[in-house]
Amino acid sequence: MSPLISGLASVASLIFNASGGSGKAPVAVRRPSDTEAGPASVVQLSPQAQALAGVAGRAASHGAPAISSATSGMTTTSAKGGSVSTEDFQALLSQFGATDAQKDQLSAGLDTDKDGAISRGEFLRGLADTQGGKSTSIVSQAVLQVMDGAGQRDGTVTPKEFAALTTAFAALEKSGIKTA
Repeated sequence: MSPLISGLASVASLIFNASGGSGKAPVAVRRPSDTEAGPASVVQLSPQAQALAGVAGRAASHGAPAISSATSGMTTTSAKGGSVSTEDFQALLSQFGATDAQKDQLSAGLDTDKDGAISRGEFLRGLADTQGGKSTSIVSQAVLQVMDGAGQRDGTVTPKEFAALTTAFAALEKSGIKTA
């Protein structure tokens, strides 16, 4: 693991533990239906999550490897080095309660080279685009809404919500895991 990604994992862990997250049982991910009201229409990053998005941007520009994390509800399959198939990515998004429209939008928006897979770099660039002036783009808002929708649904993405999607993607990409 590169020092940059290790630093991202450490920052996420530090923020999570500082917010009282350690020692608590994991919270179940809400899975709203396509007709259920989603999270706030414009979602923002908390200041701490902004810092994580900045680290993701630096990692994308340096071609850093993904973060490893355990993710439940998954079965093993072969992985293409450094990427996740669109099908697997959409299944992952389903675990976070994404609507069909969000899954299609994120798959198309993050697969910038249109090769049918979301690479580590494409994913990290998508995360980096959730900060600052780029956070109002359609794809960035879809990413933020999925993160917020799987968490508190309050219009602000916390570090814990940001890290949940990030580490789930990294586990899928690194371990060659396919969602069940």
